[in-house]
Amino acid sequence: METTLLFKTMVILSGQIGIVFGMAYFLIKRAKYAYENNTKLFGYSFRGAMNMNKELDLVPFIESPSNYPVDMTKTIKKNYVEHVDTKKAHDKEQALELLRNGYTYEKKDNLFAIMIFWCITLFGTLYLASSELSLSAGLSLFTIQSVAFGILLGFIMLIMDENDGIKALKIVMLVTLLTGYIGYSDFYSFSQNIGLQYFLLFSLLGLIILSFIRTAVSFSRKATRWQAIFGAVIFSIYLLVDFNLIKKKEGIIGMNNWQTAFDMAFTLYLDMINLLLEILDAMGNS
Repeated sequence: METTLLFKTMVILSGQIGIVFGMAYFLIKRAKYAYENNTKLFGYSFRGAMNMNKELDLVPFIESPSNYPVDMTKTIKKNYVEHVDTKKAHDKEQALELLRNGYTYEKKDNLFAIMIFWCITLFGTLYLASSELSLSAGLSLFTIQSVAFGILLGFIMLIMDENDGIKALKIVMLVTLLTGYIGYSDFYSFSQNIGLQYFLLFSLLGLIILSFIRTAVSFSRKATRWQAIFGAVIFSIYLLVDFNLIKKKEGIIGMNNWQTAFDMAFTLYLDMINLLLEILDAMGNS
């Protein structure tokens, strides 16, 4: 008996999302172990704090260096434009003085290399998902980038508050199930609504432009939070449209195959990841 396109898509998507969320949760557990045993994880040490709900919040930080001179940096905002000022501390006294003035030790860790590696594998997966090349190669690269992103996601959650991060994961899963049920039910052709597609396109372009502006101009926490909430709504609608598109493709001859399922799973994966990042951004600015 032939399985549906939705089944094939969910097999691939569930595996990749499971890797990402599982890796992030595993990294949080390892961070807790490092905190309890006074060890490091990816060059970071951890101190314990208490959040508003009286839950343990692990705070990653770079320990003071033992060798001098060291570079120290500070983000300075002038006329709503931010730039990084770097100064060199030649001994411990100078370092303490710079710390009192708002400077921090220049972070030298492995996360930047992991981020670059993730970007490369992400775009590689995007290329393979949109082509007719080897399905096994695409799935392998998909899995590798999921592992890399899981590590980055774990640290993103630790930096903001891993307790809120876990709540955000639950929200994403709930929204995905809800939009999947509504979209796949096909009581309305979301994927064939041209007006909705233009709205999503221009909204996405607006979010991208605002993200670039935020790298140079500091927004208020309230404005940033509302932008993140709007982004979460947009990617929720993208999930709705893409689940509906799976239903439409099932009625097209030759579309019910693993290559199409890989393409749709990667599309839904990007929707879920972007939705998660927007929710985390909204929580971080609440």
